[in-house]
Order: sequence, then C-alpha cells, then structure tokens
Amino acid sequence: MRRRISPTMLRLVLAIFALQLASSAAAIFFLRGQMNEVVRADRLRQLADVRDDLLATYYEGGRPALEAMIANRRGSAADPGVFIALSGYGATGQSPARPPVLRNLSQVPALPISSSARPVTVHRGADLPSLEGLTLTGSLPDGERLTVGVMGLGERRFNLAFATAIGLTISVAVALAMLSALLLWLVIGRRTHQIAQTAAELAQGNFGARVPEAEAGDGFDHLRIQINSMAERIDSLVSQLSSVSGALAHDLRSPVARLTAAIDTALVVVDGQGAGGTTRALEALQAARADAEGLRRMLETALEITRLEGGAIQDRRVPLDLCAIAQDLVELYEPLAEQAGITLVAQGDPAIVPCDRELVSRALANLIDNAMKYGGRNVRVSTIMRGAGAEISVADDGPGIPPADRARVVERFVRLDNARTLPGGGLGLAMVAAVARLHGGELVLGGDEGLVATLRLPA
Repeated sequence: MRRRISPTMLRLVLAIFALQLASSAAAIFFLRGQMNEVVRADRLRQLADVRDDLLATYYEGGRPALEAMIANRRGSAADPGVFIALSGYGATGQSPARPPVLRNLSQVPALPISSSARPVTVHRGADLPSLEGLTLTGSLPDGERLTVGVMGLGERRFNLAFATAIGLTISVAVALAMLSALLLWLVIGRRTHQIAQTAAELAQGNFGARVPEAEAGDGFDHLRIQINSMAERIDSLVSQLSSVSGALAHDLRSPVARLTAAIDTALVVVDGQGAGGTTRALEALQAARADAEGLRRMLETALEITRLEGGAIQDRRVPLDLCAIAQDLVELYEPLAEQAGITLVAQGDPAIVPCDRELVSRALANLIDNAMKYGGRNVRVSTIMRGAGAEISVADDGPGIPPADRARVVERFVRLDNARTLPGGGLGLAMVAAVARLHGGELVLGGDEGLVATLRLPA
C-alpha cells in the first residue's frame, strides 16, 4: 500500500521545521548581540588607549611632537582604523592660529567637547566612502581641540560575517529539519500503519491479529498494549458467543421438546378422553408450565449477564458487610436445606466492602443453590477480610469440579456431563463471575474435596 503524508503529519513536519529555524535564528541574533557588545567595548578601550597615547606625546613634547606623531603616523596613529583631528584657535579665539592636522579625515568633525564617546559619520575624502565611528573630543591646555576616533571597519566585517553565518545556518537548519521530519515520518508512520493494519484485520474478522511487540515505553507502546488487550477481549467474546450459541441451541431443545410434547398430550387427552383425560391434561399443562418457566428464567438470566458485562447496570455500590448478607441468605435457604437433608451454616468475621447488595445477594444465592443442588450434604458459607479486599466463600463436600473444567464452567450455558440430568441452564456461575467483574473482583473455584467457590471483592 502506498503511503502518503497526511495533513496532520505535514503540519507536524512544518512545525518542527519552523521551531528549528526559529531557535537557530534566535541563537544567532543573541550571539550577534553579545558579540556586538564585545566589539563595542573593545572599540571604546582602543579609543581610550589612542587618546591617552596622543596626550602623553603632547605633554612630553608639546604640539610639535603631537603634530609630528599624527603626520608621520607613528605609534597608535599608524592604525588605519583610527582618525585624528588637531585643530586650534588663537588667543582671541576668532580665527585659526594654525591649520588643522588631520588623519584619515577630510574635514574636522563639528563635535562639542565631551568626556564620553559619541557616534559620528567619518568623511575620509571624495574617493572614499563615509564610515560610522566613535569619537572623543577634548581640549588641550593651549586651547586647541583634539578629536580622536575609531572607525567601524571591524563591526562592518563582523556584520558581514554574521550575515554569511545566518545564510549558512538557515541552509543547515533546512537540511536538518527535512532530515528529522523524514525520520519522524518514517518512525511514526511505521508505528501507526502497524496499528492501522491490525485494526483493519480485526475489522475483517481476523480476531487473532495483534500489533507487533515493541517495548519502547512511549505512547505508541501504551496504545499497542491497549489495542492488543481490546483484540484479546473481542476474541474472547466472539469465542464465548460461538460457544454460547451452540450450547444454547443444545440446551434449549430439551425444554422446548418437553413443552411441545406436554401441550400435544394435553390437547389429545382433552379432545378424546373425557373427564379422566382432564386430569392427565392438567398434569401435562402443569409440566409445560414448569418447562416454560424454566426457559423464561434461563433467558432472563442470560439477558441480565449481558447487561452486567455490557455495563448497563447503574452503579449502586455502598459499603456493606458481607457477613450480614451471608447470614440473611443462609436464613432464607435454611427451610429448603432442611427439606433436602442438607446442613447449611454461616460463619466468619465482618467483611465490609463497597458493593451492590442486590447483585451480591443474587450471586451468593446462585452459589448456595449450586452447592445444594450439585454438592454433598454439608454447605458452609464464610466471610473474611483478606489483604485489600474481602472474600465470601461457599464450600460443599460434594464431588466438586475437576481443575481442568473450572475455567470453562463459569462461561454461559456451559454444563458438565454429570449436571445435565438436573434442571438448570448453566448460567449460575456465569452470573456470579459477571457480578464479580462488575465490582472489580473475581470468582475463584477451588477445593481438593468438594468445591469451594470464592467471590473476591476489592475494598
């Protein structure tokens, strides 16, 4: 299948490119600002050094020595980036006493005397371009004015170098952004296409499809785990549905056949055998009524299990004592147990957990009913707090359930061969397991002699 970049992926790639470009540009401009400060500080230091050098020459040899230093380009005056103007007026201050001495200047800058550096445009002559510079202007003891400056040649070169660096950085940023976007597209695309392919196979009915293992510990790995968990749940539900369909068709044939036969018998008897036949017809209809009632209970229980597993039951959990619920159910079943010659007792400690009283009572009633129907002559109901939860157990001394059959006996409509001679629909334990799952607990079947069915509920 041909892959193409989705609009979301394209926006993500463009966002990464813009972020990389912006971060690179911000870093360059920050560095440029810092370097400009360094260059300016260096120029100010050079300006002060040149001025001090000129003043030292003046104080040692007077104006002739200063003029000779400027004119002959000696010492700091030899720097091509330095400009100097020595101009003076007579004692009256009306006309120049001497012609100005200029270095790298075509005219004397019209600047006031100042102790701080000032920016100025340097005019170097008709054939040379003007430059920006920094100047210091001071007055000599004889009344002459000394202007010292440093041109911005280094700053110009620095700005040109930064312009080149920006162009190079943009080119590198574009290349890196495209490379990272390509790698991101390949990695994300591969992971998402694996998940999409698995979802497509599940939609086509391949419930064994799973997202390949990739222990990356990222969000895609979490999504993989959830997708695979969902697929396993779907596979389990579909398998249960298939099993339930077969078991339902098998188990419903007997009550339906008996119901049909009983009704047919009643019709025949009533039609041709007079008063004596009325009694037989009544018995047949009563048997049909019993089978119809059993079929109704089976369907209602199946529907309730479906509602429980589908989450359609409203949450009515409140803190309740399982020991009190067990004692109530034992008192309710005691007359039936005495009638059947079964010893039914309740024992245990208080065990308070949040639960739905109606659902837990029905689940416990199913466990007691199963123990009395399929167990031995002694049934014990017990409760206990264990760890971070509570347990309510129903134990009997009957034949029990083989360990190999305990996992599937809690599925709907599953009945073992030794139980098919007794009335029932194979929904009792399935309903208990559904109640346990609704509460976040579990149903555990165990016991070496007899059966111990334990309903575990978290606290």
